[in-house]
Amino acid sequence: MYNLDDKDKAKREYTQDEIDLNIVFKKLGEFGINIERGISNLIQLIIRRAAFLFIFTSLSIGIGYGLYSLIKPFYTSSMTLVLANIRNEFIEDQLNKLSEMIEDDNFEAVAERLDITAATAKEIKEMNFYNLDQNRIDEDSVLTGSPFRIELTIYDPQLFDNLEPAIMNYLENNRYFARQKRIKQKQVENMIAKLRGEISSIDSMKTNVSEPRGPVNGFVYGQPIDPTNLYRESISMYKEQVNLEADLEKLANVEIVTGFTPRLRPTGPSLKKYLAISGLVGLLFGIMVAVILENKKRRRAALA
Repeated sequence: MYNLDDKDKAKREYTQDEIDLNIVFKKLGEFGINIERGISNLIQLIIRRAAFLFIFTSLSIGIGYGLYSLIKPFYTSSMTLVLANIRNEFIEDQLNKLSEMIEDDNFEAVAERLDITAATAKEIKEMNFYNLDQNRIDEDSVLTGSPFRIELTIYDPQLFDNLEPAIMNYLENNRYFARQKRIKQKQVENMIAKLRGEISSIDSMKTNVSEPRGPVNGFVYGQPIDPTNLYRESISMYKEQVNLEADLEKLANVEIVTGFTPRLRPTGPSLKKYLAISGLVGLLFGIMVAVILENKKRRRAALA
């Protein structure tokens, strides 16, 4: 008797679950039918109101073109720079401050920092800074001496040639960077002066050995003079002097790898984007208005 009751109970539970699933599937079917019916009604509405929607969309596109015409064209280009042994976050902080001045339309401060006219500063729309090796280092590491990119957006493309050296001077004239550069420059200049003195002494010694005047015993400080060693030492010092002079020429905290690329066509605004967005907005708004008008028409017909 106990087993029979359990079987009846299980059968009732199975039947109840089957009924619940049937209800779910029925609801899903009705939902799908409603969606299909709604899409069909919407298509029919669009067909009936095609002229109305065309006019609405055309007006919206016209408004979008008008807005596009009011926006001043702008040009975007970038330059890549590389740092000396300086932490990139120092440069980033300096450029972020300049970018904030541009965003605040503080043209006088921008002109002062970049040593340009206020009229030129007003032509700058936006500036962004990117570390090129940011994703190549560990999160807890410090990025030092890595190349970075400055992306500049301006209204007059002819100003890229003027703004490139202006930004370079702005970075180089940082008080900390300038001080480090002066210290390094002094060290190199002292080393070059020392080498020149040593080379001059060796040249004098070579002259005395090759053209002796007076009694010559061939010894210096008790050691025999070898002209070959003198020439070798002179050449070695001269090479070191040339290398130091080359280092002195390129003694900069920031160097340009690639400069701004001249732009002939504006980066923005995009006419296609404006027309597409305005047309889509006009179409959607027109469909909403058509649905409202259709519902009012049906209500009036039902009342009549």
